[in-house]
Amino acid sequence: MKTKMNWRILMALCLAIILSITTTAQAQSAALDMTDFKKIPILHDGRIKPLDTFARTELIRLSGKNHFGGKSAITWLAETLFDPGNASEQKIFKIENENLRHLMGLEERKKPFYAFVEISEGLEKTFPTVEQLMDEKPQNISSDQKDLLTLHENALEYTQIMRSLSLTLPLSVTIPQKWDEAFSLMPSKTINYLTLKKIDAELQQEIKSIITQKGENPEKYTPTEQQTAILGWQIKMIENAAIGNTVFRVIPDPWNTTSGEWISPWEVLQSGKGSPRTTLYLDIWSSLATSWQQQDNIEWKKQNLKLLELSQHNPSIEIIYNKISPFFSSLIFFSLSFLLCLLSLTFHHKEYMTTLATTMIVIALTIQAGGLLARIIVLERPPVGTLYESILFVGLVAPLFATLMERRMKNMLGLLSAGFMGTAIGLLALSMADEGDTMKVLTAVLNTQFWLTTHVLCITIGYGWCLVTSVLSHVMLVGQATNKLDKQTLKNLTHSQGTLALTALLFTATGTILGGIWADQSWGRFWGWDPKENGALLIVLWLVWIIHGKIAGQFSPTTVTMGLSFLSVIVGTAWIGVNLLGVGLHSYGFTEGLFWGLGIFTLLEMALIGGLSILIHNRTQNHAEVSNAT
Repeated sequence: MKTKMNWRILMALCLAIILSITTTAQAQSAALDMTDFKKIPILHDGRIKPLDTFARTELIRLSGKNHFGGKSAITWLAETLFDPGNASEQKIFKIENENLRHLMGLEERKKPFYAFVEISEGLEKTFPTVEQLMDEKPQNISSDQKDLLTLHENALEYTQIMRSLSLTLPLSVTIPQKWDEAFSLMPSKTINYLTLKKIDAELQQEIKSIITQKGENPEKYTPTEQQTAILGWQIKMIENAAIGNTVFRVIPDPWNTTSGEWISPWEVLQSGKGSPRTTLYLDIWSSLATSWQQQDNIEWKKQNLKLLELSQHNPSIEIIYNKISPFFSSLIFFSLSFLLCLLSLTFHHKEYMTTLATTMIVIALTIQAGGLLARIIVLERPPVGTLYESILFVGLVAPLFATLMERRMKNMLGLLSAGFMGTAIGLLALSMADEGDTMKVLTAVLNTQFWLTTHVLCITIGYGWCLVTSVLSHVMLVGQATNKLDKQTLKNLTHSQGTLALTALLFTATGTILGGIWADQSWGRFWGWDPKENGALLIVLWLVWIIHGKIAGQFSPTTVTMGLSFLSVIVGTAWIGVNLLGVGLHSYGFTEGLFWGLGIFTLLEMALIGGLSILIHNRTQNHAEVSNAT
């Protein structure tokens, strides 16, 4: 947690919002058209993105889902922004940790979702513990304590979203008669913080005068003086609740246009960055709030279009990307292709199944490639810069290589391998996409277009070739163990296996050398025995060992196939495993799920490869005994 939180201010915030913001007409934003609202740009996590992506990211962060109560993420965001009083009562926080629920004093439910008002007391009670944990080293914090920190971070983020537009939202307040006429002359009849701020200086002066004359006991005030004091208190409460609110950055910084910085509505006032342009932005957001409260769809669409025209950003590609979910869609088609291949092989190559499986693979590859192209356009850089992106890229190249291999073999095994790899890698990508927005902005040292295009793509293509080699070797082991491969097919597969292994070695070795050159330019050394560097070297050495053993006649064909089958574990260790060590320039720290997943995968591979090799050995021995007896 980066900033310390004052939960007393947080509680005051919620009280001010719930008491002050107009809640008449319990508006249902589902009646409003969200088509343009979801396109409004916001600066978040270092890049400009549409509100649709922001909403999905925040909702997944809080609830683990990209929809809420049967409503889309963007509808949920609109309700949270424009009706924070109601939002504080929505069961949005998913708390799966039983110990944390007990610590927070929460009731047990079948579905562990809780509202902000339900966890507020527990947040305040556990805040001293959180303050102590923030000074601890990460390795000294238990999993329960990490969950507590995460809950506090999420709650702080949620309150910032709820109060993001509190300066523009209509308020339910009583205006003393002295200023009533002044408000009636204002162009906008809506009473919000922005309009109240125009009389704040005079109002505070009036309150000081009242206190000077009658002291601080409100019981001595006249009804009008009490109204004046309450109004002044409400303004201060809203101001205090908005201190440091920087999450909702939807206004370009008028005084720093070259840096591309954007600021939140509250930052405009608190940082003194007001200008005619920011005033126009605030007026539009104020009109949006009013039209939302009144459920005026015509005015709502009009103000959305004004905001889009003013911001001059077109996020259409990312909106389509979010709507289609290309990598989930491609996963479905890869899975269908894999099942059809199995059926085709089971029923002895039914032609229509083969054609259908091929069609599914082509559709899946097209969608996967389209998703990667969309990410390139949105991020304006090559497609691979993070671990998640490397999985997506391998999820394209590995099935593509296997499909191209099928054109030469023409025995369905290439298509079977493509469908299997597309499905397996797609599921891995799906498990790693739980952060919502996966389009991360890279640090300056990593965001180097040339090296992202050469080294990263080269080594990632190498991973793809390695996986194709491994899957094909698995197919050969299974075929030999079950006696389903004739001699000619086995000969063809052995030839393809050797070609694939050499190609994998070419790309991984070249990628490793290019990585050393990049490291020399970025960090001043070609090689530093970093775990990631060692992992890449491990793949190269493993391939060299197997290929050399085959050429030298030291390894039998079965041993070569076993070694290349185990290449999947070597790649998994170099690709993901070394990053879990918590050390090195490429580390992202220990992740329990990935650790156990990789460990179980390794054990399963050892058992499968070992078991198949025993079956092959026994079958070979039996065949030899029968031949000798004959």
